[in-house]
Amino acid sequence: MSNAESLKKLLVLLEEVKAATRDTAEPGVSEALDEAIGELQRIHDSDESSEAIKLKALECLGRFFQSLPGIAKLLELLSGN
Repeated sequence: MSNAESLKKLLVLLEEVKAATRDTAEPGVSEALDEAIGELQRIHDSDESSEAIKLKALECLGRFFQSLPGIAKLLELLSGN
């Protein structure tokens, strides 16, 4: 699977998460999800395949995951902080 295909699949999955959590997610989580989707969409539309673009996509996902309390706590535990 190419990077573009992987990114498109990720966008579809995030849109599904957004639809599934529309009525139950905290506003901050919804905002972070919208931000992640928007940024990943811009990355996808730019059609670049550089390492910098891949890093930007991972950073974007990291910011979204940190907005989820359970995930943030797990990341904290795994990083030893």
